[in-house]
Amino acid sequence: MTIYFFTILLLFAFSLLDENYKLSSGLKKWMIFISYILLVLQVGLRWETGTDWESYYNHFVSLTGFTSVIFSEFEYGYGIFEWLVKSISSNYSVLLLIHAIIYYFLIVDSFKKYSPNLYLSLLMFYTLSMGVMGSNRQLIALAVCIYAIRFIIEKKPLIFFLLILIAISFHSTAYLFLIYYFLNKSIKSKVFLLVLLTAIVIGTTQLPMIIFTKIGELIGGPISFKTSVYADSAKDIMSEGKVSIFGLVKRLLFLSFFYYNRKKLSEKLSYYNILLNGYFVGIVIYFLFANSLLIIVNRGSLYFNMMEPLLISSQLYILKGKDFKFIAIIILLVFSIFFFFQSIAAYPDLFDPYKGLFINNNYERVMH
Repeated sequence: MTIYFFTILLLFAFSLLDENYKLSSGLKKWMIFISYILLVLQVGLRWETGTDWESYYNHFVSLTGFTSVIFSEFEYGYGIFEWLVKSISSNYSVLLLIHAIIYYFLIVDSFKKYSPNLYLSLLMFYTLSMGVMGSNRQLIALAVCIYAIRFIIEKKPLIFFLLILIAISFHSTAYLFLIYYFLNKSIKSKVFLLVLLTAIVIGTTQLPMIIFTKIGELIGGPISFKTSVYADSAKDIMSEGKVSIFGLVKRLLFLSFFYYNRKKLSEKLSYYNILLNGYFVGIVIYFLFANSLLIIVNRGSLYFNMMEPLLISSQLYILKGKDFKFIAIIILLVFSIFFFFQSIAAYPDLFDPYKGLFINNNYERVMH
C-alpha cells in the first residue's frame, strides 16, 4: 500500500500548497510535472496489478498483424493502438507506458482547465478510479471524453463529436457521453426531481432490460453481440450484489450539496452546469438499471461519476478564509482514503500489494 499512500499524501500536500501560498510559475510547473510523472510511472510500469490484466496481456501477445485487429473482439481504435505499439516493441510494458502517458496527459490537461485546485481534483480522481485501473480501453475513452467537454463550452460541436467517435473506437460505451452535448444549461429543480422520480419508478420494472435488448437487436452486428453478452451477464452480476448502497447515498448527498451551490458557482465557472448535469445523469442511470442491468451501472456511469472530483474542488470557491479551506482539504483527504478502499473493495488482492517492474516484482499474484 506504500506507493498508493505516498501518491495520496503527495497530491494532498500539493493541494495545500496551491491553496494557501502564492507559488511561482516555475514551482507550479514542477509540481504538475512531478504529479504527472508519478501517476504515469505508477500505472505504466505496473505488472499483474489492476483489473482485466490477463485478457489485455493475452490479447496484446496474440496480436500478429493488422488482420488481428480486424477480427479482434476489442474495438478497432484500441486494436490499432496496440498494433502501432507492437510494430515498435513487443514488450507489453511499452504499451502500458504509452497508454499511461496519453491517459494522464488528457486528464491533467482537462483538470487544469476545469478545476480551481488541480491537485485536489487529481487526488479525488486517483482514489475514486483506482478500482478500474487496468480497464485500458475504457480509461482512454473516458480521458478523451473529459477532454472533449471544452469544445461544448467553446461551441465547437464538430470537434466534440469527432473526439467522441474516437472514444467510441476505444470503448463502445463512450456513446453515452454524447448526452453531454445537451447538458450545458441550467436545469430547473422541478425537472431534476421529475426525471429522478421517473427513473426510480421505471427502474423497478424490467422495461430497461427489454428496451436495451431490443435496441441491440435492431442495430445488429457487434453491438447486438455485446448487448446479448451484457444481458446474459446481468443475472450473474445481480446475484453477486456488487452495487454499493453507501456509494449511492454518498452521491445523492453530494448532488444535493453541488446543486445547493449551483447558482453561486455557475456564475463563476462557465463549466459548472455541464459537470453538475452530467453527475446527475450518472445517478439517473443507477436508478434505471440497478435492478436489471448492473453492468450498465458499473460501466456506463463511469463517464458521469467521474465529474465528482471536479465538482468537489469547485466548492472551494465558496469557502472564505484559508482556515476553512485548510479544514475542507483535510476532510477530503480522509474521504479520499475511504474512497480508495471502497474503489478496490471488489478485488483488493489485484491491487495490494502494488506489483511493478521494479517494485514487488517477485510477488506471485493469483489472477482472477
